[in-house]
Amino acid sequence: CKPVTISPIGHPILLMPGLNDSGPDHWQTHWQRQFLDTHRVALGCWDEPDRDVWVDAIDHALADIGAPTIIVAHSLGCHAVAHWLAQAGHDARRRVAGALLVAPPDLWRNDLDRRLAPFAPVPALWATPPLVVVGSDNDHYCDLGTARKLASRWSARFVNAGPFGHINADSRIGDWPYGQYLLASLHLEAMAHAPYSDLDGFAPPPTVNADRYRFDQYQLSRGRPLQ
Repeated sequence: CKPVTISPIGHPILLMPGLNDSGPDHWQTHWQRQFLDTHRVALGCWDEPDRDVWVDAIDHALADIGAPTIIVAHSLGCHAVAHWLAQAGHDARRRVAGALLVAPPDLWRNDLDRRLAPFAPVPALWATPPLVVVGSDNDHYCDLGTARKLASRWSARFVNAGPFGHINADSRIGDWPYGQYLLASLHLEAMAHAPYSDLDGFAPPPTVNADRYRFDQYQLSRGRPLQ
């Protein structure tokens, strides 16, 4: 177990898991254990999701944090964040400095899990805080083309994380170093996007060792454990 450290960014982090929550080996859980000022949306219906309940829970969590926050969502949690952004007014949106939306599932597919259906249709977003959608070459819940389509519909930057499935515990990526790199880069975008009045107290992220991240990604792509 790694010691708790300052996160790679200066903003608070709000984790929004997907269906069935994120278990002990999921990278979201690693981040919650490792980084200070990291929060998880509290829900009691992870296996039977209700869109309104999830959206309200995001709203309450952001209000409790009380400072511009970067949301880190996974899977169905990405769609909950999109619905929150679609409903939020200007002042509410200022609670969000940016969002990292990892492996959103395809809600347009014919064989959609019935539990995901209430999150359709997918809202269109514009004039949002900086958003990054992360897809995978071989995510069985969403092909790369659909992930790009979601990014476009949400006015988000798109990143292909490589051949890592649904980017979850089964992907064997540990605390997902490349995700931490994306988080740090999103923080820089958020700093540039934020009004000056929102920047007090926020420090830029530490220098990112890009070579180390590339090496870690190579190791993972070869099925080797991180050193």
